[in-house]
Amino acid sequence: MRRSIAVLIAMAGLLAASCNPSSSRDAESLASGRALNSWSALLEVTPGHGWVQMEILRDARPIDLFAVTGGQPISYTDYLLWPERTFEYEIRGYDANGRVVDARQVAVETPAQFGDIPPLYGAASFWNTPIAAGATADPGSAAMVAKGLVPYKSAANFWAGSNSWAKPLAYANPVSDSYKVGCSKYDCHTDVAFRIPLYAAPSTGSDHHLVVIDSGTGQELDMWLASYNAATRSWSAGARYLTDPNGWGATCAEKQHCGGAVAAGFAAFGGIVRPEEIAQGHIDHALFFTTPYTRRDYIACPATHTDGRTDDAAAIPEGARIQLDPAFSVDTQPWPRWEKVIAHALQKYGAFLGDTGDSLSFAAEATLDRGYDAWSIVGVPAFASISNLPWSKFRVLALKRC
Repeated sequence: MRRSIAVLIAMAGLLAASCNPSSSRDAESLASGRALNSWSALLEVTPGHGWVQMEILRDARPIDLFAVTGGQPISYTDYLLWPERTFEYEIRGYDANGRVVDARQVAVETPAQFGDIPPLYGAASFWNTPIAAGATADPGSAAMVAKGLVPYKSAANFWAGSNSWAKPLAYANPVSDSYKVGCSKYDCHTDVAFRIPLYAAPSTGSDHHLVVIDSGTGQELDMWLASYNAATRSWSAGARYLTDPNGWGATCAEKQHCGGAVAAGFAAFGGIVRPEEIAQGHIDHALFFTTPYTRRDYIACPATHTDGRTDDAAAIPEGARIQLDPAFSVDTQPWPRWEKVIAHALQKYGAFLGDTGDSLSFAAEATLDRGYDAWSIVGVPAFASISNLPWSKFRVLALKRC
């Protein structure tokens, strides 16, 4: 039964009082909050007249800090929440000297999950299009499976709990600070400015990926080698690209060649499995996968780029789509529920090869930008093996060179 939404608002003591005993709470400030759905909350704040900055903390974790004008109402949507949980917010107001002059507490309870979490990118995106019933295997499919998948099955993984290799996602608000994002390696000729919330952090592995969606403009920022310099309050990346989270799913149109934050030129969150999808019991999009055995100098549609490494027609080109045999009986396997959810998606939607990797792996959302371990909630271990998938029963669908 769907739980009701409870919003509790409590007054907090002035945090700066110990530093300035003569100060008093700004009586003009107001704060309230409510759940918008199972995954987000709306905070509505009227800053006090002495405020020049406002900080929002969720469960004692800072999530954003930005300039405000006293008396002008602020609406802030917090994303990446979990259903049927109470989240405690603290709203802090700072004066021109950087002192806390007021603090308000708001508690928001999210309802039980109602409906499915919508996948990113458009309904017509290649990510969100099921494999056609009449789809055929590529003539070289058996050789590619034999050399690009089966030899790597013993270390095949779904490292959902890894903040090193999973991809983090953050959401900016119209009030979040905007940064001119520096660039050090690829496609640096274009200036990129983007709003990035305080809590945003890249993955900790060598790729340092970060995806940020601006809820106000409807744009997506994809970064590779993302880095934040706290001393200069600046963001930079080895490469950074703007794309549309409601669009086609790649940095540029099909048959065009362009780079991206992932090697195949895909939008960086394309194919990423999210914990909510495991919770709801189905994934409604294709997956993103890596293998060490990628083909050099061959871009398969819908990819727009490649970092393929091997001169072998049996190597799988980036952009290739693989599919688990739909006739294979997933539900009779002695697998955990989460693995069956993934396997069913591989039968219906398949997976696109998006990068050369050290292992055979499907990509997941890192939860370091959520502030809580959502994967443990749905029972997915931190370093999950998928070596027991029937790798010899995959096929590579007919390739089209782009």
